[in-house]
Amino acid sequence: MVNVLIILILLLGPYFGLAPFSLSESVKARVGITCVFLFTGLGHFLKRQVMTEMVPRKVPESWRIPIIYLSGVFEIAMGVLVLVNAWARIVGAVLCIFLVLVLPANVDSAIRRVPFGGHGAGPIYLLVRIPLQMFLIGWIWQFAIHQIP
Repeated sequence: MVNVLIILILLLGPYFGLAPFSLSESVKARVGITCVFLFTGLGHFLKRQVMTEMVPRKVPESWRIPIIYLSGVFEIAMGVLVLVNAWARIVGAVLCIFLVLVLPANVDSAIRRVPFGGHGAGPIYLLVRIPLQMFLIGWIWQFAIHQIP
């Protein structure tokens, strides 16, 4: 459950922390999106072995680590590109789609009680994880897709 708190702090911290500066709401909010996806993307490299357990069992063993690395690079790249005004809308849409696509893997991980990122708490973790993911999608929609200066 600590990861949920970290993600919320990373997402909301820049929005409120950058309030004294003359930045648009969209830029402040997208800095938070960047922080979240840099954090989660780096986790793919720093916690590689544990993250491979989150990959659904249907995926062949030999594909798991490459999938973890590719998704980590993807998350980091999208986290950086969402800051570029010209790319923010398309990147925001891609991130929303990505979050919807990984939701089944998160549900599966919680059901299997994978000991990483709160999933070890089991299905009860989904009561927090799913609303968090929906909130993140809404945040991205509002500040990366809808509200670009």
